[in-house]
Amino acid sequence: MLCMSLIAFSQETKVTDSGWPYEVLKKGKSTALTLDKSMENHNQLIDANGRILVSTYSVGIPDYQLVSELSKGMQDACKVMRLGGKYRFQIPMSHFRAMAKGNAPPNLPGDYIVWEVELLRILPPLPDISKIIRTTIGQEGVESAFQKFKALVKPRSQKVYLGEWEVNKVGYLFLNQNAIDKAISVFEFNVAQHPKSANAYDSLAEAYLKAGNKEAAIKNYKQSLKLNPKNDNAKKVLAEVNR
Repeated sequence: MLCMSLIAFSQETKVTDSGWPYEVLKKGKSTALTLDKSMENHNQLIDANGRILVSTYSVGIPDYQLVSELSKGMQDACKVMRLGGKYRFQIPMSHFRAMAKGNAPPNLPGDYIVWEVELLRILPPLPDISKIIRTTIGQEGVESAFQKFKALVKPRSQKVYLGEWEVNKVGYLFLNQNAIDKAISVFEFNVAQHPKSANAYDSLAEAYLKAGNKEAAIKNYKQSLKLNPKNDNAKKVLAEVNR
């Protein structure tokens, strides 16, 4: 039996086909999310004590998921969603740990995790660019993966999802392979697509700093800080670089 949450559920709580209690925080439109689509959403995971474990709101960048690639529990949750709606689900801990596949934080309190999700857009079922590039790096190497990335973004492909967060992950895939010039190229593309994103500039600055180009790093960290004055990472790095 599930414990009571510090995040109160109303008397209008319903249950998904997988047995997850949920409530509608904001009613959506008539357009329903179906299993053959993908979605952009803002979401956060909250433990039984009300502590936020992860949140897309903190970075201001939507999450993207192919519904067909989600677990059955998540798919059943998706089936109740409507475009523009906001929902709160109570995920049994056993389900959450199974979905996390060993990556769940240890010592989580209670018998459940709360998943709050706001459905922003319903999209065609496009594959995630970062997953394509990760697979290509593993199978064909860094150079082939970079050529594939360039082919998919120029001209802008309608065959893959090129969201800000996903392209940013591609940049870090190359950065982690020490392919710094390739990472810079990816991050520059992301900045061009999202010129008002503090996170995009922050990532580009990090790559320039790793390349030893302090001038470009400082310029981009300052731009990131201008867009988001609360960017503590940019403040910290600028203070260290300017010593």
